[in-house]
Amino acid sequence: MTLPLPLGSFPFPILYYHRVAPGVDPRTGVTPERFRRQMAILASLGYRGVTLREALALAAGQREIPGPLPIVLTFDDGYLDNYDHAAPILGELGFRATIYFVAERMGGRVDWTGDPLWGGHPLMDPGKARELVEMGFEAGSHTLTHPDLARLPEAEARREIAESRPRLSDLLSAPVTTFCYPYGSFLPIHAGMVREAGYSAARTVRRYRLGRPEDLMTLACRPVSGRMGLGRFALTAAAYRMLFPLRSSGGKRLRPERGESL
Repeated sequence: MTLPLPLGSFPFPILYYHRVAPGVDPRTGVTPERFRRQMAILASLGYRGVTLREALALAAGQREIPGPLPIVLTFDDGYLDNYDHAAPILGELGFRATIYFVAERMGGRVDWTGDPLWGGHPLMDPGKARELVEMGFEAGSHTLTHPDLARLPEAEARREIAESRPRLSDLLSAPVTTFCYPYGSFLPIHAGMVREAGYSAARTVRRYRLGRPEDLMTLACRPVSGRMGLGRFALTAAAYRMLFPLRSSGGKRLRPERGESL
């Protein structure tokens, strides 16, 4: 499914994060101080952080866009520090985000990699995740166990994609309608599985190529880590204001340049 928009492009930029914690390795996340400044930059540029579910409703014309333009904020894996540090900062600004949880690892620690940069970090438990959902955050699926889907047998990949949705929904007493591919690794068959499982959209880790049509099952995004300076962050966010076909309440669209990569 593609959106009936100019150039077929999803009309709102998507940012994705992993960790937000004091002293975090810049390759894996940002400090709370840096995150606060990044969110302040977005607000100063006239953005409002939203969930992917809300952005989909806006893109489909189901809701008007009052004032600040939406930018989709997403977090992979469901780290406990997202609850401790990111959510309070977002709440101060009235922003919300989508957090992609690994259904069978909630409340535990990262065990899907032996890399010390990523492994062992605590993950949010269902109770804390439910608190965020009640605040307006979205819970999305990041599979059952965070496997590399491209390396799995077809039946196992289908199970990871399909069964994680009702599992998370039961754990959190909330609808689960969007998906994120672990490691950004998938094959075309997996995008089909995501669609068949009833998800409305899925996010990859693929960088933007503006002007390239966006299928809702393989949405591109812009990763953010501690290696991204504030100046670069601000320039990127400002560029997205011009390059995305964003819609105001007046319906005006801005067309991107074909082939532009950000």
